[in-house]
Amino acid sequence: MSDVGCVFTFEVDPRDDRETERAMRAIFDAMAAEEFPTGDVKTYTVYRDPENPGKWLMFEQFTGRGSDNHASGPEMQSAGRELSSHFTAPFTRTILEPVFYAGCGTSIQQRWP
Repeated sequence: MSDVGCVFTFEVDPRDDRETERAMRAIFDAMAAEEFPTGDVKTYTVYRDPENPGKWLMFEQFTGRGSDNHASGPEMQSAGRELSSHFTAPFTRTILEPVFYAGCGTSIQQRWP
């Protein structure tokens, strides 16, 4: 199965920024324990939108198996519930089929001559 890219966006009260960052670190810690060792997570990056306080975005890239298994472990589910408790609007998760890429999961110099 080919790689899968995802864009995940969510909104929180801008006053919860510090707590949201803490919750995102818990997501990364849970992934480090449950998902990163599988080699099925290629890229997982979180961004804050400086033009829209309270808006966050994640770019995720997995192998097909990694996408199917994402957030299925108990630590990830717990961390995900904690993060979602801060949401002020429904989240979006758009699943993408990569056409070509450079730099996702490895140094861009290794992927793009």
